[in-house]
Amino acid sequence: MSRRTKRTGAREHRGWGVMPQLVTVALVLGLVGAMAIQPTRQLLAQRDRIGAMSGDLSALERDNRRLEERLERLNDPDFLEQEARRVGLVRPGETTYVVVPPSRKELRGDRKPGARPEVAEPDDPGFLQNFLHFVGLR
Repeated sequence: MSRRTKRTGAREHRGWGVMPQLVTVALVLGLVGAMAIQPTRQLLAQRDRIGAMSGDLSALERDNRRLEERLERLNDPDFLEQEARRVGLVRPGETTYVVVPPSRKELRGDRKPGARPEVAEPDDPGFLQNFLHFVGLR
């Protein structure tokens, strides 16, 4: 059953050869690669989330600093008075005057003070005017 080679006298093995071993190694490597895909995807997704959350964190820290500065200013009585006056509050006994700037027509001098403003007719008549004219009612 076993053959011996003529020169060395060693047994010659007849079998499947090298091909099944290469196929087995390729299958094992493919399986290992497939198993590594999902954890790699998760790792990349987590890195993206960490990057986004880091940006959110820095924005929140910046907002916190801004709010802390505003809180410090709200403890300053001069700043509080300035803010109160900005919204129209006055101290007891003070009188508030509201100065209204003149209109553009008054600045040009086209209009007399106290005269009623003129209402300009539109140059392009609207749909209703065109329809009434078409029907003959106007």
